[in-house]
Amino acid sequence: MTSRYETETNLEAETTPPPERPAGSEAAYDRLTGYGFASRYVEGKVVADIGGAELGYGSRLLAETAESVTALSDLPEAINLASALYSAPNVSYRRAALPELPLSGTFFDVVVALGLTGNLEDLVKEARRVLKEEGVLIISCPDRRRDGHDRGGIDGLRGVYVPELGELLKRHFGHVHLYRQGAVAGGMVFPDSEEVTGAPVQTARSSAPDPHLGAEPPATRYVIAVCSAAEGLGDDEQTYLLLDRDRRVFDESEERAEDVELLRGEIQRMQETEVQAFVDAVRIRYNLIQELPRYLPHMQNMIIEILIHRRNIIYGNFYAIKRKGAKGLAKGVVRRSAAFYRQLKTRDSG
Repeated sequence: MTSRYETETNLEAETTPPPERPAGSEAAYDRLTGYGFASRYVEGKVVADIGGAELGYGSRLLAETAESVTALSDLPEAINLASALYSAPNVSYRRAALPELPLSGTFFDVVVALGLTGNLEDLVKEARRVLKEEGVLIISCPDRRRDGHDRGGIDGLRGVYVPELGELLKRHFGHVHLYRQGAVAGGMVFPDSEEVTGAPVQTARSSAPDPHLGAEPPATRYVIAVCSAAEGLGDDEQTYLLLDRDRRVFDESEERAEDVELLRGEIQRMQETEVQAFVDAVRIRYNLIQELPRYLPHMQNMIIEILIHRRNIIYGNFYAIKRKGAKGLAKGVVRRSAAFYRQLKTRDSG
């Protein structure tokens, strides 16, 4: 089914670029899945989308079914970029000093805040203030205890524990549904003549020697929550599954694997070059040390000759001063120095 906005976008294809996925396969599907899940709640609604550096991508997706979307960020450059790339008739972009929202109270039907890790307490308070009584907040954060390990968030960002987020949200909303979210890989079987519809979900460990199909959830990266002060959420917590239609996630994984192998090869060559350069330097230094004794006697003799000659010059100068005076001294120094250097030159050439 094509929405009114999709039709308008197709007509303006020459002036409005299509949405592009964020860089990074897993991160792209995390964001795309979050906004796809949030789309369940925004049809015909007035929506606020609170974003960061990647503002606009999800706002335009929500705008396909929402009445209007107000996208908010505290980064001016993100607002300017989103306005240029993801403009739409029912999307407006505004700057906000997050977690504060420059919006009047009880105005929005839905507030979407995905992947944020800042001051969650104040952000949730602000979201509750601008929501209508029956409004819905959809919020997600990195799961601090994902894959069974306390890794402290995603990409260096501090996450939250699921119970911790649940307690925070229940202080401001009477009804809270918690979900786990993440990009997954698997297989699919569906009728050839029909659209893909709801299907039972099973999971398996592809690396396990003993195959087993079950209902255990896969490892995820985010926790996502749907909150409301009114009794509008119901008890139906359905699983949301987003499939990769173009299989780009697999192509990108293969390309990245090739890039990693190339990078490893380059690092190995650099390491080998550095090791060889170090070995060559050590060898040269060792050879110099081995050859040094051959030159020491010659160097010692030269030094002794120079010292004796300088001593003779000094004593000769004293004698000349007594016998000839300062003027005769100067001439004698020049004559003796010239004779000494001629002697050294003759010896070196021989």
